Amino acid sequence: MEQAGKVAIGRFVMRNKQYVAALRAVDGKLMMSTMVFADEVVPMSAVDELDALADVQVSDKEVLMAEALVESLSAAFEPKKYRDNYREQVLDLIERKAAGEQFEAPAAAAAAPQVIDLMAALEASVKAAKDARKRHPAGSPDGVVTAIDAPAKPKRVRKSA
Repeated sequence: MEQAGKVAIGRFVMRNKQYVAALRAVDGKLMMSTMVFADEVVPMSAVDELDALADVQVSDKEVLMAEALVESLSAAFEPKKYRDNYREQVLDLIERKAAGEQFEAPAAAAAAPQVIDLMAALEASVKAAKDARKRHPAGSPDGVVTAIDAPAKPKRVRKSA
């Protein structure tokens, strides 16, 4: 594969999920890189926020500052700084269990799901905002009476003839 400059594409399952991967030979060893399926790729045209970037102007000074920041945070990669804590904990539990230590599984807490009344929460939020506005020296943060602050207009009553 290395001599031919070819890459193999395959699928595998890990942790109950199927992945697509590229297998390539590098320095006589096989390297695997996971990839994404076509339906997981979002085309750039579908990201509306990218259109706003066309209007952004970045000065040379800002670029120099960004480069200086990146350079100041750069360091040589030290793989020993990163550890698989989860794996270490699992291996520790296995060793303790093999040594005869007894474990008691914690009881599953069956908490009742909390049901939130959205209307009540919204009404409480509006009331709290009105109360906070009344405590302000000017009656409202900007001194302007808004529709929330203003009392409701009385309804017109039509008299029939």
